[in-house]
Amino acid sequence: MVRIKDMIGGLIEKERLKVVLNLKAVDHINYLSIGVLLDRLRLLREMNGDLKLSGMDPHLKDIFRVVGMDGVFEFYASLDDAIESFDEDWDGAATCH
Repeated sequence: MVRIKDMIGGLIEKERLKVVLNLKAVDHINYLSIGVLLDRLRLLREMNGDLKLSGMDPHLKDIFRVVGMDGVFEFYASLDDAIESFDEDWDGAATCH
């Protein structure tokens, strides 16, 4: 999760404040990792940006729900849906894989 924190931090330094994290390949997440995502989300929102999550399987969504984060993060079925949810002026630049 340090890698995710650093990656999002790098995007923030480059003023890329609209971030989508595709969790399609993730089948479990721990509380510490959710805390890191929450920290990055708050920082992005303070800077008028956002962090949206896509591609989550039902088990992963349940973990977020159990810890009360389902009302904090925005979840999207697909990466495209998450990208389209941002303002039309976002060109999708700085996509990281």
